[in-house]
Amino acid sequence: MAAAALALVLAACGSTGSGTASSEDAGKAATRVVATANGKVTVPAHPLRIVSVHSWSTETLLDLGVKPVGMEDSGETYVPPRYLKSWKATPKVATGAELDYEKIAELRPDLIVGVDVPYLSKAYKKLSAIAPTAFAPFSETAGWTAYPDATARFVNRTTQMAALKKKYEDRIAEVRKADGAKLADSHWDVIQGGFDNGNYWIYSTASPVGTILSELGAGFASATASAAKGSTKSVSYERADLLKDADHVIYYTNNDGSPANNIQKLFALQAFKELPAARKKQVVGTADFLPGSYEDALGVIDSVHKALNGHTG
Repeated sequence: MAAAALALVLAACGSTGSGTASSEDAGKAATRVVATANGKVTVPAHPLRIVSVHSWSTETLLDLGVKPVGMEDSGETYVPPRYLKSWKATPKVATGAELDYEKIAELRPDLIVGVDVPYLSKAYKKLSAIAPTAFAPFSETAGWTAYPDATARFVNRTTQMAALKKKYEDRIAEVRKADGAKLADSHWDVIQGGFDNGNYWIYSTASPVGTILSELGAGFASATASAAKGSTKSVSYERADLLKDADHVIYYTNNDGSPANNIQKLFALQAFKELPAARKKQVVGTADFLPGSYEDALGVIDSVHKALNGHTG
């Protein structure tokens, strides 16, 4: 029944029934060809009804001033505050690997965007039957900027993306100038509460936050410095001692500032409380820990700058 209903919706989407082109149809008339994870795809030159099925794509769309007609439900607590109002106001079409194809079709998208993570890769064929679908290539070692750059190409907003890049680069330069000596003398570990039972995760210098810290000129403590690029190191909460040479520990928070993904289990241990970073109150939380957009990355920079200047709240 679900398949039949979807077929009917798709048929309805493919016909106006009046013989008169709407303004939306006119917007679809001109097309472009873009490179995607699935090869070259023909997309509207100026898409008007975009559905985003991945949070990184969603955040970049909002950065670019594009309001999608549908987006993924990544969990309200994980949505950075700057995007929360728009996120709440937009219909949800996916929860992780569970995509509501009928709802996506009902929204009559002229473009679907996302990232070619494994669960979306499996959904590509069904999505592309609804509308042109452009996924950014996914790689464990790709820098975070690859995803916003691809999304901007898909929706023909590269000029606006150039302005965001400049804003980011200017902010990097500004903080390097203001905090250069502090950054050069600091050693950071990058961690997140793990979904593994009893473990937390240590991120590498090539992680999104690690990359931003490197651009700022910060140094790294041994735990993050020794993590393999492109992966995280899963270790027991009992191994707080691995963070013993960190001046600062930066971690993932929910959008209300509370610790995300059970990292509070680590913070509650006496061994953690005795670490230099904890004793000096240099444990730094950020809701932008997994940046998918330039505004997220700017949020990371602000968190680092505040921490270096005595503001950790």
